[in-house]
Amino acid sequence: MKNDFGTLNLDSDEVSYTYKELSYRLSSHPYEPCLYLWCGDKLVCVLHSAYNTEELVEAFTAGKTVKTNFGKDYDKEYDETGFCRVLAAAIDSGRSDMDFFYAAKLAKEKNVKFLH
Repeated sequence: MKNDFGTLNLDSDEVSYTYKELSYRLSSHPYEPCLYLWCGDKLVCVLHSAYNTEELVEAFTAGKTVKTNFGKDYDKEYDETGFCRVLAAAIDSGRSDMDFFYAAKLAKEKNVKFLH
């Protein structure tokens, strides 16, 4: 899905995200879970308390949303576009790691609409 906040490629073998003409490979760690954004061989950002790539593929290819459970102020549902907005905010922040809810907060501060 293409939008102003990038494009997800939900190939089940490798999930990638294209933003500002750069391609980021997404990988995950199921224990926390963490979502890793790689540009080539460089780890650009780690999003803590995020999603496994398998969850993203499953939800977004079915046209569904993913839900956060971070407490009352941060419980949100994200469609694919909203999720891309959070990834864009994380990359634009220049930070090497952050919690997913903080990236979502940054995206919201940019007047981004999310599903409620």
